[in-house]
Amino acid sequence: MKKFGSNTAKSKRRNFEFRVIAGSLKGRLIKAPDLGVTRPPLTRLRKAIFDFLSPYLPGTDYLDLFSGTGSYLFEAVSRGVVSATGVELEKKLVDAINKQAEKYHVTDSLTAVCDDVLEIIKKYYQQKKQFDIIMIAPPQYSQIIDKTLLMLNEFPIVKKEHMLLCQHDTSETKHINFLDFEIFQQRKYGNTTFSILKHT
Repeated sequence: MKKFGSNTAKSKRRNFEFRVIAGSLKGRLIKAPDLGVTRPPLTRLRKAIFDFLSPYLPGTDYLDLFSGTGSYLFEAVSRGVVSATGVELEKKLVDAINKQAEKYHVTDSLTAVCDDVLEIIKKYYQQKKQFDIIMIAPPQYSQIIDKTLLMLNEFPIVKKEHMLLCQHDTSETKHINFLDFEIFQQRKYGNTTFSILKHT
């Protein structure tokens, strides 16, 4: 007899599936492997934050740190960014994102790279790469956000007019060290808050 929770259960682990909410890719089905380390944000959360972002997206360069399943990347491309770059440490997630970007013919504007976020910030700074919008949505919140903001403060990779979004648990808002970043606004959606920052 096989025990409950044995390898049989693991073998049935399904892919995550979600659809792009709005824009040129509206309704397209995106799949991501369920590795047990991340999951796509709820549709209502993704809709809320991207409805807010939509006026700022067209023509911009968008960077998605800790891109996970890629749900924010596809939404950004669908809504008009010039380029959307995702950084994710799990290679299987990166491969899935790039494969579907190819499937939907958006590889000219969407790409995911397999790298450590803290390392790639320094690399991009050395390469003089700059972005208009940076999303920081780690699977674990404040401690990683603190470290990421510290790197972005030391190695700024933002254009003159820019926006940084930190996704974190609402209960941790007061514990995050935002350093010299100006808090433009904070948008609360239940247990999740987006702190919207500018580098002063």
